[in-house]
Amino acid sequence: MATTATSGLAMLAIAWLATRRLTPTELGFFFSFLSLGAIVQLADFGLSYAALQKAGEFRGTGRTLDLAGLASLVSRWNLLATTFGVTLAGILGFVSFSSVRTPAAESLSLAGPWLGYLAGTVLAQVRVPAISLREGSGRIAEMWSLRLCQEWIAALVCLVALDRGAGLWSLALLAATRGLVATAWLSSAAPLVVGTQRPPFPVRRWFSEMWPFQWRIGLSVLSGFFIFRAISPVLLVEKGPISAGQFGLAVALMNLLLAVTSAWPMSHAARYSSLLAAKQSEQLRREFPRLLWLSTALAILLAGTAAGAIWWARSHQITFALRLPEYPVVVMLLAAAVAHHVVSCLAMYLRAEGREPMLLPSVLGGMFTLAAVWVTAHLGTPREIAAVYLACSAGGIPIAGAILRRRHRPPGPGTVPMALGSDQTGTSGDLPQSNATPVRGRS
Repeated sequence: MATTATSGLAMLAIAWLATRRLTPTELGFFFSFLSLGAIVQLADFGLSYAALQKAGEFRGTGRTLDLAGLASLVSRWNLLATTFGVTLAGILGFVSFSSVRTPAAESLSLAGPWLGYLAGTVLAQVRVPAISLREGSGRIAEMWSLRLCQEWIAALVCLVALDRGAGLWSLALLAATRGLVATAWLSSAAPLVVGTQRPPFPVRRWFSEMWPFQWRIGLSVLSGFFIFRAISPVLLVEKGPISAGQFGLAVALMNLLLAVTSAWPMSHAARYSSLLAAKQSEQLRREFPRLLWLSTALAILLAGTAAGAIWWARSHQITFALRLPEYPVVVMLLAAAVAHHVVSCLAMYLRAEGREPMLLPSVLGGMFTLAAVWVTAHLGTPREIAAVYLACSAGGIPIAGAILRRRHRPPGPGTVPMALGSDQTGTSGDLPQSNATPVRGRS
């Protein structure tokens, strides 16, 4: 919880300082760097999380020596995936940046900071499997302590660099610091496996035991990228760096609001899984509606508070608020955060049994959202872009609700679908808890 909170607050602090130290054009490239750099992490496609799960299985069954073979295979696959991801991100970045034809953009030196940021991202990404395997093998507190240090130290370095005028190079330092902290920590930590025996983990075993779970996680993360991260590069190409920077800042606020409000319902995921495992689905149906409505009320309250604070800041000419897009756009994106919150709650409930019924709607919804935003960005105004994004976000609510109602319909012909919170007896729904992005989402 401390790591997640630190990451969100650190990015907010970095975004605030960026509005004071970067020009509007640089701010657009700043958020585009962050979005396109996420492709390197996206190329992992659920590998690290699947490795974490498999390491936990080995630990639970006492097959600790198998961890060494698994670590060797996962490291090779991760290196291959990272190479593909950095190549794709690099190409997309240079194509996107070269398409921006404004005097302010052409005067910037982008190649050095962009390559530096990619190099730092690679350095951090190649350490992710080692961290995941150690967490899965039982060293949970140690690995989350490492992540906490990564966020604190990297954010501090980035903030100092921004304040000292490093500009876009501050992002390269942010990513590189994460990788260096992980490298130093892992090199001084106890090895994953003690001993010289290293039985191999065949590729065919990975395909049969890990891939069926991994690809679902990967697709969920991919849909989260389409929904939450792809807006800035699209607007950079279609509207220029200034619009991309304004939208990127507003989307960062939206994501922060979603992270804060989703923490409460997501903390109930383990309890919900336990209730279903204990055949107490009726109790779960009574508890979930209250959690849904109370957490949604909190999300609405925080979104309204944020909208009011931004209105006040704009009226007092505060720089951070002035770097945001026009006020109606900000309000619609904050409303989209509330819609995403509702969908995340419903998805968490549907995952409690260990399945992923929201996978296909999530992927299709992410692709549709990206296409709709891109078309609107090419033809419309910022208000129209925000309105389309809000409509796509809100559209997930009836879809998730329909899936929930279908999966909790009492058996037998002629019965009426049971509403949430009903005292009637019915079958429990299909679902597990996954660490993937909430319908997101969860990167």
